[in-house]
Amino acid sequence: MERAGGDLKFVYICTSVFFILTLFNILHHEMWRDELEAWMIAAEASSLHGLIENMRYQGHPMLWHLILYPITRLTRNPVAMQMVHLLIATLSSFVFLRFAPFNKLSRTLFVFGYFPFFEYATISRNYAAGILFLFIFCVCFGKDLKSRNYLTLSVILFLMCQCNALSTVLAIALALTIFLEPLLLKDYRVYRTGRLYVSILIFTSGLLLSVIQLIPPADARFYNPVIVTPVFLQKTAGLISSLWNVFVPVPRFQLNFWHTNFLSYLPLQQEMIYVLKLSLSLGLLLFSLFIVLRKKIPAFYYALSVIGVTAFGYIFYEGYTRHKAHYYFAFVTALWLNSYYPSQTIPLNAFFSFFEKNKTRFITAVFSLSMAGALTANTIDFMYPFSESKEAANYIKQNYQQNMPVAGHWFYAASAVSAYLDRAFYYPVIDKTGTFTVWKSIKDETVDVLKYVDRYRNSIKTDVLFIVNENPLPDDVVQQNGLIPLRHFTKSIVKSENFFLYMIKYE
Repeated sequence: MERAGGDLKFVYICTSVFFILTLFNILHHEMWRDELEAWMIAAEASSLHGLIENMRYQGHPMLWHLILYPITRLTRNPVAMQMVHLLIATLSSFVFLRFAPFNKLSRTLFVFGYFPFFEYATISRNYAAGILFLFIFCVCFGKDLKSRNYLTLSVILFLMCQCNALSTVLAIALALTIFLEPLLLKDYRVYRTGRLYVSILIFTSGLLLSVIQLIPPADARFYNPVIVTPVFLQKTAGLISSLWNVFVPVPRFQLNFWHTNFLSYLPLQQEMIYVLKLSLSLGLLLFSLFIVLRKKIPAFYYALSVIGVTAFGYIFYEGYTRHKAHYYFAFVTALWLNSYYPSQTIPLNAFFSFFEKNKTRFITAVFSLSMAGALTANTIDFMYPFSESKEAANYIKQNYQQNMPVAGHWFYAASAVSAYLDRAFYYPVIDKTGTFTVWKSIKDETVDVLKYVDRYRNSIKTDVLFIVNENPLPDDVVQQNGLIPLRHFTKSIVKSENFFLYMIKYE
């Protein structure tokens, strides 16, 4: 590795290219419900107290929504959110290009990789902010315990805890690393100073604030008090097997590419592909761990991060590739911290030195495959709509009155169309009107949806547009209920955001 920052021209050019290409990608990306939900939560809040109320069932800390809140006072156009997210992703790219201890090729491959260039750039979510603070932490960490500013580091970790749950997991791993570093290095002087303990207080307050926001009410749809299940080994193996998708995020070249992997092209049964992925994932995990194992602090942090992300997935929410990407960022930042320390002689030193000597080849291979994944994802996202919500909203705008009532089923999918129309829908399953999804548990999900829509239509005494997602209504149901099919929107990358629009006439 080399110390970054010597060639500012390279940094500025690469950052500019990242900004321009990401702007292009964003302008050709149709947002899906999870992106738009954060915008609607902020836009529908009449005050900061209202924002807190809107967030109760989200299971996310509020920092991203707090950033969006003042912007929603200036405009109702969610493209503004994409522009803010573009700035955050670009700043992360700049920090990495300017300060990360990798050669120019590796830094370039990384920032144009799948997660920094697609998942956490083109798609606007709260993950990008957590990665930005993670990189800033690595810059400020340094290797000199005497000159280290623990207060600054604790503030950064405080902010990491306010981004998302898995960013909080990495913040905990970093905090424990800071606290135990003097013990591991047998340099106890910092324990005799007050700055470390003030920093611990700052971080702990940030962690508690995050936990308070993350724990949903008991009547939340995703409330899960279960900690241990009888399928421990099976579930843990499933989480570890996902490391392949994280380190080699090259999807299938197809419409519904999201969360797929090119390994599924192999002419093997699903069970064999799973065994292959698990074996490859274990190999990647061990190789990446062995690279940093001759340095106590980075190895401790990386092992702690892997355990933390896996434990979170096992206990609370297994998630998708975008969540498990924190394995990847834990590895990258472990390599970053690795550059601050000299190698140490450990048992089987010659064996582990082999991995350290080949880390550049390993990094180049992993970053190159990640870049291939980003190229594939952004290309397909350009060719097809990521969500059909924008197209469905435009069709309604162009063909019907602005105040035309709309009913949506399922509510969480139809909410994306609601966001692009910037008005509330009626949701029959919960028998309420609204914009963003309130994730309360539903006592009866088998309600007669059309019966509720009919009742809503009769109460407002006018025609109602009815939009359903993923699959069209059966022909016999359409005929029996007198629905008029209007338009189908079926080219969405996110399959659950294909939409089918009907008219229900008021007689």
